[in-house]
Amino acid sequence: FETSTNSEELRKVWKQSIKIGKVVAEDVLKLVKLRNEGARSLGYKNYHEMSLLLSEQSTEELDKVFEELDSLISDSFGNLKDEIDSHLSQKFGIEKAELMPWHYEDKFFQQGPKIYDINIDTFFEGKDISKITQKFFNGINLNIDDLLEKSDLYEKDGKYQHAYCTDINRAGDVRVLCNIKQNQRWMGTMLHEFGHAVYDKNISPKLPWQLRIYSHIFTTEAIAMLFGRLAHNTNWLKEMINISEEEANKISEKSFNSLRSEQLIFSRWVQVMYHFEKEMYGNPEQDLNAVWWMLVEKYQLLKKPEGRNEPDWASKIHVALYPAYYHNYMLGELLASQLQEYIITKVLKEDSNLKESFVGKADVGDYLKNLFFSYGALYPWNVLIKKATGEELTPKYYAEQFVS
Repeated sequence: FETSTNSEELRKVWKQSIKIGKVVAEDVLKLVKLRNEGARSLGYKNYHEMSLLLSEQSTEELDKVFEELDSLISDSFGNLKDEIDSHLSQKFGIEKAELMPWHYEDKFFQQGPKIYDINIDTFFEGKDISKITQKFFNGINLNIDDLLEKSDLYEKDGKYQHAYCTDINRAGDVRVLCNIKQNQRWMGTMLHEFGHAVYDKNISPKLPWQLRIYSHIFTTEAIAMLFGRLAHNTNWLKEMINISEEEANKISEKSFNSLRSEQLIFSRWVQVMYHFEKEMYGNPEQDLNAVWWMLVEKYQLLKKPEGRNEPDWASKIHVALYPAYYHNYMLGELLASQLQEYIITKVLKEDSNLKESFVGKADVGDYLKNLFFSYGALYPWNVLIKKATGEELTPKYYAEQFVS
């Protein structure tokens, strides 16, 4: 998808990449109906409603958050999409109106084309990503020496190729698996995974075992995202890997725009996933193919291929295997921005500053340990967020960070 400039070749690859949807759609729908049947037998309207309520969420509160998010960023996304389309139009030598879903370098457009000429990977050549991660977290009073000793961080034959963090026993044995390479992606991944790890490590051991876990899946994602974003932060790059002031100034705008693009594109994709699942479980008998493309056109501004009537929705693995879950990724991003704003303005008592790196600031770790991590699952997520930031979860800081 990233290298070809042949539209017909890309069309064929795109169609092949989602053809699994047609193969599994019937089984997925059977599963949806069985889940609904089970939920109704327990007194719920459908499985989607049950899943949200059992994870301390509700359709009403999520609708409110996602509607507000849409209103805050839709215009900005439209401008970004036009910028992307101008880039792709030139790349493929076609008019903007001729661009189709297969031109966007990702089969679902959940991440976008690289339209900014920037390569941060070169700054990490010859750098010890593990040591940088250790120096950063230790410097903000979230020591990870013990976590590093137990973790498996480098490639080897037959090893799982991705990354994750796991809490072995809820008693301090927290480990991370990575496959470090000397590039920006793996720097961000290490910051992300050790964000999860410092959260798990610093949950109070005085809590009952059942409560020695994060408050909600998206609260731990928020911490991972908060730190993972720093790999795009030029002040962080200056302070942690010693890039020069001149280099930082040269890449600063493009680095932020690259992160901003990732965020806005992903936020629109999550809108599609959230609303589609709600519709699917609400009425699995309706024309789901049409619902899918209506949402894709509305939120992602992509054009439905003429005559397309396939269950493309079923080719996304989360629809079948991880139901009513995807929205939590976006809630994590919103909370990451809310925590960042609070830390900068209330903990560090600085002016709101998107370039704040947190480097060497122990108050950051102290705040997170004492007023966020330590509570574990003692409080529902909405109570925890209000206690930690003084506000309910809101998209406004995310919008201020990536729109204003």
